[in-house]
Amino acid sequence: MKIHHISNLAANANTNQHFYTSILGLRLVKNTVNQENFRIRHLFYGDYEGTPGTVITFFVVPLLGRRTDGNHFIGGMTLAIPEGSIDWWHDWLVAHQLEVSIDNGQLSFTDPDQMKIVLAQTDTILPVNRQVPNNKVPGKYQITGILGTNWSGPNTALTSNFFHRFINAATNQQNKIVLSDDQFIQLVQAPADAGRTRFGRGSIDHLALQVNDEIELFDFWQLAVSQGWQLEMYRDRTWFKSIYLRDPSDNRLELATLSPGFSVDEPLANLGEKLTLPQWLEPKRAEIEAELAKQS
Repeated sequence: MKIHHISNLAANANTNQHFYTSILGLRLVKNTVNQENFRIRHLFYGDYEGTPGTVITFFVVPLLGRRTDGNHFIGGMTLAIPEGSIDWWHDWLVAHQLEVSIDNGQLSFTDPDQMKIVLAQTDTILPVNRQVPNNKVPGKYQITGILGTNWSGPNTALTSNFFHRFINAATNQQNKIVLSDDQFIQLVQAPADAGRTRFGRGSIDHLALQVNDEIELFDFWQLAVSQGWQLEMYRDRTWFKSIYLRDPSDNRLELATLSPGFSVDEPLANLGEKLTLPQWLEPKRAEIEAELAKQS
């Protein structure tokens, strides 16, 4: 199984968009709102086509406080860059006044909300049709996708068992859940005396994994029921369909379909250029636009 997207929290839309497009070189592929609370902006970034596996999303909550990583959380992102691009990325990030460290051939830094980001080299380069054009990050160096994240909880053995039973993923000797294409979920044991987690700037709300279609999605729903996992909901997000559930550590996992994709409701050439709403929210467009205007 592969990663579909990862969803995070941020405090300022303009700052967030500048960082992920102008500095990290991603494309804003969908400008929309949180469908459970339309007063919250929801920004999606990815490669030119918004290909599953490249997509990073942010719920923007103005005046959001700092996070507190307690007894369970998903933390940080490891992103893939092409082999041979590390020197370019180091110089580029430093030129933008970011504090960058190098460890084991990987670059580490934080985004404006203090989320840790790691850039790791792989032998993949984005094909030309998926490279973001008119971009100061050369296509041959552009980020190719999400490699992994940290998954912390009070009992990594229970989490490992969850991923083994539910998605048939093994845990290796480094305590990583092994996904396809060298992707991973790094299990982290939370301290025994860790307090309650408080979501805030730089928190990860959930990790989403790919399923092929709605049939497979509902097969996993039935599997979750039969195995007794904590299911939350099914949603048709317009661009994909999803189910959400909690693992034994109380972190949120989403399974999302590969289609229909972000160009189902706006042309590929114009993705992210305007506020796009699911059809059922269109009657509230004026109210939503007025609310978001207050946050700019």
